[in-house]
Amino acid sequence: MPQSRNRAGHHHYQKPSAIPASQRVKGRIIWAILFAVFAGLIALFAAGESYVALLIGVIIGAVVGYFVGKNMERDAKE
Repeated sequence: MPQSRNRAGHHHYQKPSAIPASQRVKGRIIWAILFAVFAGLIALFAAGESYVALLIGVIIGAVVGYFVGKNMERDAKE
């Protein structure tokens, strides 16, 4: 690696995020819970008393909500 990159003043500036890290993590969790609840309700109305369908719906909803929250945090960071 060239020595010139190690000199002071040659580091890229990174703007600090407007959203604190603790709030970003909460966003993922909130979206995951929200999607899990709605997916659970949809599974309940669609499949009736089938607990397997309800569990699968809640898990899929939580995973989708997590990734939606993660993408939203990434967009808010930029």
